[in-house]
Formats: sequence, C-alpha cells, structure tokens
Amino acid sequence: MSHKITFRERGQGPILILLHGYGGSIHHWDAVATQLESQYRVIVPNLTHLYLSSDKLFFTVQVEVLAKFIHDNFPQQRVHLAGLSYGGALSWALATQHPHLVDKLALINPMVTDPVKNFLLKELRFFFSIPLNLKSIYVMLSTPMGASFLRKAAHIFRDERSEGPISLDRLKGRKLQLVAHMIHHFAWILRSEDWQYWRKKLFHYRGECRFIFDESDLLFNQDAYRSFAQHIGCEDLVILQGAGHLAIKTKPEVVAQHLLEFLQTTASYQKIAK
Repeated sequence: MSHKITFRERGQGPILILLHGYGGSIHHWDAVATQLESQYRVIVPNLTHLYLSSDKLFFTVQVEVLAKFIHDNFPQQRVHLAGLSYGGALSWALATQHPHLVDKLALINPMVTDPVKNFLLKELRFFFSIPLNLKSIYVMLSTPMGASFLRKAAHIFRDERSEGPISLDRLKGRKLQLVAHMIHHFAWILRSEDWQYWRKKLFHYRGECRFIFDESDLLFNQDAYRSFAQHIGCEDLVILQGAGHLAIKTKPEVVAQHLLEFLQTTASYQKIAK
C-alpha cells in the first residue's frame, strides 16, 4: 500500500494519535492538541488523501493503511489513539484489528457500525443509501431539497462559531461539485463495507476505552451510542452537553480534560470475557 500519510506533531512523551473525521481537517484538533502537548507526543495525521483517494479505498483497507502508518513511524510501540466521527470508526477498527498497536482508545462521537441505518436525519439516510452516480448527486444538491439537506448537514459537521454560517449561495459550480464528490465517495465507502463483519469483530474487543458523546448530537442519538458502547464493552462513558458532533472544536478544553483524565488513570474495573 503506497498511500503515504503526512502528519503534524507537537510535544514529547507517550504517543497520542488523533484522527479527524471524514471531510474534516487536522486543524480541528488544534485546540485539543494544545492542551495535551505538555504531557504527550501528539500526532495528528492528515487523512484527507486517505479518505478521498482517487483509487477508492474500502474502510477495511483504510484501517490497514493506518496500521502500516503506525508500524512504520512508531515501530515496536503501542500508541494511545483518539478519533472523532469517522476517525472514531477507524480508531475502534484499528484497536480491534491490531490490538498490539493500540494502548488506550478514546472515541468521540464515533461513527457506529451500520451507520446509514442509524443516521438521525432522513436526508442523510437517503443520500447515503441510494446508489446515485456523481452527476445525479450534483443535480439533487442543486434542488431545494438538496439545499435543505446541506443546511442540516452544516449544523452537524460545522462549528459556526469559528467557521461562520454556511452560505449556500457560494456552493455553486466547482464548490458544489466538490461537495457532491465527497458525498458520492463517502456513500460508496458506507455501502461497500461489510459492517456485520465489524459487529462480530467488535463483540470480542477487550481493550481499555473511553466513550465520549454529546447527548444531543444530530448525527446519532444516545441510544445508538449507548448500544454501540455496550456492544464493544466500553463501560467508561462521558456524556457531553451542548457540544454537538464536532465536540473537539466546540468544547476543546472539556474534551482535552476528559482525554487527560482517561489517559492518566488506571482502569477501575476489569472487563469480563463474554
């Protein structure tokens, strides 16, 4: 696999890798990383090329590319791993598939298995379940229904306090084509993956984890998050309020504090093998 992953790093100490979400950016972690760099060697990989590779990569293949990235750059070391949203999904998959690489695992509003069925918004379930081609998606985004979908998606995936409100008037031409491409690519990833394989695999997860989610996240509801946490045996739950899906940007100090607490505390309970 020749997909080279670049990364930024700061600080010294135990290695902590932070994975951003699909369509996200390494900069989403900036404020959190600033809080952590005094005690950890914080690594933030740029996953944009991996997510939007011209040769489409299955979710499972992306997991293996990341495993190789860790193995090559931090040989013979176990790393701490934290991921947001789609980066959270890659995190739980890495920790499950390659437990020798991952020490502690923190999941922040992670994408759950069989995500399309669990999306709260019906528009999301529609766009990501029907096998539309790229042109069809572009045309649909140009309609009033498409504009409504983009507004609702912006509330989930953007922090309007720092990024400003989305302007649909600017989403035309090439910019709208880029959005259509991202949706088309992501839909392919979600439809192509065998999520039942991961449900079976995750049932036997035995690592140490902390599950952080917002009680009013607009992507997945509490039931979906709690069910997933129970499925993987992650009993350490932290429930945020008012952070939304992009919690690492809306409440970075709170997220950083929960990460530090988790990373520096020995587990107070022992998981029981099923």
